[in-house]
Amino acid sequence: MVAMEPVRKKAKTSIDFCVVTFGEAMIRFQPLEHTKPQLPQKFLRSVGGDELNVAVALSLLGVKSKWVSVVPKGPLGQAVMSCSEISPLLHISGLTNVEGDLGIFTVLPESKSVHYQRSFSAFARCADQLRWPVELGDASTASWFHVSGITPLLGDPAKKSWLAALQQARHLGLPTSLDLNWRKQLGTLSDLWSIVMPVLDTLELLILSVDQLQGLAELLGTDLSAADDDAFFAVMSRLQQKVKCRRVAMCRKTRDEGIQCRWSLMVEADIQCKSAPIYHVPKDECGGGSAWAAGIIIALQDEPQQSQQLIKALRHADLVAALCQNTEGDFSHVTVADLRAAEASIAAGTGEWGVWETKPHHSQLSQLSHVPKSPKSLPSTSIEVTLEKMKKASLLAIFRVKGSAQVAIDRGVELAQMGVKAMEVTIDSPDWKEILSGLRERLDSDVLLGIGTVMDDTVSEVAVAQSLGASFALSPIDPIGFIDVCKSLGVLAVPSAFTSNECWSMHRRGARLIKLFHAGLTSPMILKHMLDIKPLGDHLNILPSGSVSPKNASGWLKAGAVVVGMGSNLVGKDISLKPGTPEFDAAVEDWKNTGRPTVEKLIKEIKEIKEPR
Repeated sequence: MVAMEPVRKKAKTSIDFCVVTFGEAMIRFQPLEHTKPQLPQKFLRSVGGDELNVAVALSLLGVKSKWVSVVPKGPLGQAVMSCSEISPLLHISGLTNVEGDLGIFTVLPESKSVHYQRSFSAFARCADQLRWPVELGDASTASWFHVSGITPLLGDPAKKSWLAALQQARHLGLPTSLDLNWRKQLGTLSDLWSIVMPVLDTLELLILSVDQLQGLAELLGTDLSAADDDAFFAVMSRLQQKVKCRRVAMCRKTRDEGIQCRWSLMVEADIQCKSAPIYHVPKDECGGGSAWAAGIIIALQDEPQQSQQLIKALRHADLVAALCQNTEGDFSHVTVADLRAAEASIAAGTGEWGVWETKPHHSQLSQLSHVPKSPKSLPSTSIEVTLEKMKKASLLAIFRVKGSAQVAIDRGVELAQMGVKAMEVTIDSPDWKEILSGLRERLDSDVLLGIGTVMDDTVSEVAVAQSLGASFALSPIDPIGFIDVCKSLGVLAVPSAFTSNECWSMHRRGARLIKLFHAGLTSPMILKHMLDIKPLGDHLNILPSGSVSPKNASGWLKAGAVVVGMGSNLVGKDISLKPGTPEFDAAVEDWKNTGRPTVEKLIKEIKEIKEPR
């Protein structure tokens, strides 16, 4: 490898942040019953692979991710390629439909080990055919590069490609993380360390386990007879200074009566950070390390400099890992909404999401029947919470902003102070991302934020919006894949319908709130008659929008609508005019003299409907 100084790039915003990972995917077979090995057994089959796991976890947390690999043709290869359906933010690249096998690893409970079959995989044979100047693009394409120490031990083609990828990342100045992830079945720790040593000084982060740190201490002739955090910190600091990477991190875990305690350590120059413990009960041991890596990459994108910021980053990664292990399979199913719900659960001391700050009593564990038990149950919790908050809000302010983003943000703050608790920013607003993130930053968490005007070609923006604080998404139509994508992200989908048949069809597919559009073409009385029919009224939650005004909003709510949506009638016309123009000044005056008093009156009317004396 040609030596050159690494270039540190300024971290991008979460909107533009894109992580590229590189590694092999495999099929995992794990017995569901511990019987004699010669007897028939039921197996759990799942797709996995450390670097793919990281990319999946990142995409579900609202970060654009690209996994680069070699995938063979055939049904198993197609199973891997279908991972792109998990999130619109996940992209699979590299060589696909290649002749060869897919790597397999089988869990062997009787020997507490794993058996690999990957020597003749398409990845092991053809990885050196990848073109890294293309895969990593230029400095504006990727924001972070992540690899593991598994790949270079898979054979010469894989090692050659791995080194070429790191060379290109170094050339572009990409922050790079390496999870050493040494597997003794693939080679010795000494062999792996001799390969990674030349690239360590370019790393933003080196991730180790306790066993790996102890092995490296022996290789480097450093005493690590004690097994406490202070001793680990001392070795990690010496290692960081020797190899000259920016940060070294290590995950710690202990187990007592099935309850796992996890915390993490990190060193950076003179800083030593340790996160507070999190307690949880894993349902599957696989995937936790990958989820942790995804969590720390996200937390480090904003270039934290202080010790408290780094501790917060470690806590973020610990929580992602703990929640990941609440479900089976290699992939994390944790969304931003799940993280927020879990943080609230910890703060309240309820353990509703199966995580605690202090070791729970077994009586607490037995009471947690509502803790998520499967991937599909994770998003629904946050969706139902959002729906209930939307019903309580009753009024949705729609921001279609063609003027100043700052004027729109200020208006949102003003409306929130008046009592408006749900706001939508339409994505045909040129600065919708700035407006959405600005509102989230300035408004209390009890104010719901979402996006609108989602169409077929913009469904992927839902994940971006979620990362900026959106918990719901509206559309004037029923976009392709919209309901399923929102459900996977824990976002409340609000597609549009007009007839009772269209409404019921969306209900069948999981829509919990349906936009009645264009409401001006029907009436509150027609809606009432529809909802009077059983079981429509028992299951349909309707949001009328289009020609809804302060004059007829109360009528829609009395007819059975759970919330009504209004645009300029509620938020003012000045947000769509250029400041400094006569039209803008006139609109500002109209808001002060007419708009604001009308909204105040409407909020009072709605409160009387919801809370009659």
